[in-house]
Amino acid sequence: MKKAELLFFDSNVYINLLRDPVYQKRLEPLLRGGFLYTMNKIILMELWAGAKTSIEENILRQHQKSFPLIGMQDDQFVVAGQLMSQMQKKHRFEPKPRRRLTWDILIALSAKENNAMLITENVSDFQRIKNWVSFEFMTVPETTR
Repeated sequence: MKKAELLFFDSNVYINLLRDPVYQKRLEPLLRGGFLYTMNKIILMELWAGAKTSIEENILRQHQKSFPLIGMQDDQFVVAGQLMSQMQKKHRFEPKPRRRLTWDILIALSAKENNAMLITENVSDFQRIKNWVSFEFMTVPETTR
């Protein structure tokens, strides 16, 4: 697998950024790496769906205008459905986790297609998906004090 050139954050990372001012310090080492920071359209959709205040909406508008947006080819939606079907047969997920995992499969396929590194706090789901999709992800490092 080719080394990732792009970097994007999962929605849980954005949410932590909004709620915890210290959290940004944990991201700084990642932003100094050799990556181009992008915004994933699937993540942007998740964030817009959960935006509660005009401040959050303004932040989303700024990010939407300021950073390159990445997505994926239409046929990847079919691939995501096929993968979820295979995973469902093996793991027998309940409906709610299955829906959440389907979005995460789309995010993983997008990361793979765009040769991008996903930064997430949701290690368990993406580790499970990594058994089915070859993509790169990492969690936000702990701060060193």
